[in-house]
Amino acid sequence: MADVLSMLSQWQQRAPDAIALDDMRQRISYAELAERVATAAKELRSTQCRCIAILADNGIDWIIADLAALAAGISLVPLPPFFSRLQFQHLLATAPIDGLLVESGLVAKTLAATSTYSNVRIGELQLYRRAVGANGSCALKTAAKITFTSGSTGTPKGVCLSAATINGVAKRLAAALGDVGARRHLCVMPLATLLENIAGAYVPLMLGATVFVPKLATVGINGSSRLDVGSLRAVIDSTRAESIILLPQILRDLVRFSITENWRPCHLAFVAVGGARVASEDLEEAQQAGIPAYQGYGLSECGSVVAINRPGAERRGSVGRPLPDLNVRIAEDGEIHVRGSAMSGYLNDETGLSDEIATGDLGYFDGDGFLYVSGRKKNMFITSFGRNVSPEWPEAELLHQPEIAQALVCGEGRPVNTAVIVPSFPACDRSSLERAVARANENLPDYASIGEIIVASEPFTGANGMLTATGKLQRQAIARRYLDTRGTERHALSSNKTRGKQHVIF
Repeated sequence: MADVLSMLSQWQQRAPDAIALDDMRQRISYAELAERVATAAKELRSTQCRCIAILADNGIDWIIADLAALAAGISLVPLPPFFSRLQFQHLLATAPIDGLLVESGLVAKTLAATSTYSNVRIGELQLYRRAVGANGSCALKTAAKITFTSGSTGTPKGVCLSAATINGVAKRLAAALGDVGARRHLCVMPLATLLENIAGAYVPLMLGATVFVPKLATVGINGSSRLDVGSLRAVIDSTRAESIILLPQILRDLVRFSITENWRPCHLAFVAVGGARVASEDLEEAQQAGIPAYQGYGLSECGSVVAINRPGAERRGSVGRPLPDLNVRIAEDGEIHVRGSAMSGYLNDETGLSDEIATGDLGYFDGDGFLYVSGRKKNMFITSFGRNVSPEWPEAELLHQPEIAQALVCGEGRPVNTAVIVPSFPACDRSSLERAVARANENLPDYASIGEIIVASEPFTGANGMLTATGKLQRQAIARRYLDTRGTERHALSSNKTRGKQHVIF
């Protein structure tokens, strides 16, 4: 299969009137999309910018600007709309961004107000020029896209990806998912998220499908961790979406809504779930609720997707088989290594570059080639009995319980494993939480089960420093607040029974 721009040209010829993009206010055909991308690429070239950042809500203009930058050979830096002002400032100071494409309502979030106004517009996006120095590594020279990931410290880190790497991932995904037959994809995650950008925009366009790109508030997304599930349900129904991409917590919320409201999304054929570990019970409940959820796995350093389950090729508990032409192996220490889809380097840091990516994730293969991910190598703790435990494992079991909204598990140097828990609703008392933890423990061996709980005083959010900008746990910050404080109210579970069940993780 050809790359995304070549496929766009092919669909322009083969099905010019077919709808390519629909933002629920306007829609454009494949012929119009190709023309608008070509026009925008010409205008971007005229600016002589080398690196342009984009800050905008989901919409048709975002995708046109993205494809135009790719066609013009200009590095594009997607700015997640939920980043804080400090993160934006760090990002703009780090990357050699000489152009800013900004939606009018978001100008105040960036330094666009102090930049030079230009006469270049792409729909509702205005281009501002910036004077920059010679910063930026040589990785930038081959970077079609620089995606910033906050990591565990909250400081954005720029991953440079070449056009070849991006197109390689898109082509592999299109080949793997082409027979699913989804013709209407709804973008739920921000397009600035690499997974939605490639799997949610590029892949459907390569397959000649329609991509729905309403504003994030329309689908119920507010910031990085707040969801109005009723709005999401309404948009899934109104667009008759056949495929969506969800984070695990959004899937859980959608499943609970489906059960309580007796709602079944009759059009959905494929729901990709990634970003964190998903409990097998969550996937089973999703299937029972009529939500065809399939877990996948990937990371920015490999251009997003590495492996994925799909209809006819799935194994519950796994993240699927690796995509075609990827060499995925398990190192001696259990770490997953990927060859065949590697970044060009981190911005301003090209030390230790290799065509094989050490993912930092622990995992293993079964006899049929399905990949299983146990957790992050750096998060693993060793119990007092010498057992290695990835906290993502018991955390996934805890999050499956309806009483628990968020959870962090720690057992390093502790007599029992401790869980810091955020209840799903204020009226949830301690006895209800204990019963929820006991149910989670039934699916865990004794060395991974929870023996003590701490009820958090407030939800984990980016504002209080407990979540990264992409919604991942700030483990050290949570531990400092709740686990390293003697005055924190703790409660040991009365029924942390030992079972003979054996389940060894490396």
